[in-house]
Amino acid sequence: MSSIISKASQAIRIWNEVRKTPTAVINYFNQGAYFQLFKEDYTTWKSRKPSYIHAYLGLVQPPTKAHFSLSMFSVDSITDKTPVETNWEAFETNLKHNPYRAAIIPDPSMNLIDSSPIITPLEGLTRSIQWALHKDLWIEKQNDLVQVFEIPFSDLSVLFEEEFADYIILSPALKEQETPNAFAIDLILWGYNSNGVTWNRSMDFLRPAPPFSFPSNFQLIKYAL
Repeated sequence: MSSIISKASQAIRIWNEVRKTPTAVINYFNQGAYFQLFKEDYTTWKSRKPSYIHAYLGLVQPPTKAHFSLSMFSVDSITDKTPVETNWEAFETNLKHNPYRAAIIPDPSMNLIDSSPIITPLEGLTRSIQWALHKDLWIEKQNDLVQVFEIPFSDLSVLFEEEFADYIILSPALKEQETPNAFAIDLILWGYNSNGVTWNRSMDFLRPAPPFSFPSNFQLIKYAL
């Protein structure tokens, strides 16, 4: 049975090659709508007290399937600061696979709690709609598409512990920049429990790398590439 590290490193390596081909990237993003993080994953990471979760994009070929599909491989920043070769057991425990799932954009009117987030639910939906409308043209203009997202762990803590989410979905979005008609890739986090959507928080402090940094100091990238 293949280890999750081997699966992740192969997926990251394939994404690194494919991300330079806009038509292929568009096709993979069109296959789904969001990634998903579960509370048990959050509990695993919490004991390490990380500042961030490193969420790597990768391409995985599911069993019995002829084609690859988009995935995220997520690990806490404490685990990911030590080389994989000398930290194998921790990576095997703390690295999580998050497939890209097909679904509609969530409805924020479903039992949404207004906790004064950085952006409103409407703004979150607007960014998701901008992604749906403009992602093809935006991706075609990118010379160095994102490899990994740094997600503030504090955002997960609010959703899981203050808003009582059972799981979180992360939907791709486009955030407007100061330059007119310029966008940057974003992720919008929506918390879910048995009652529906619980809360929305903007990823204003989420950092996709690239463009905002180059992921040379991310150990899983080093191991994979």
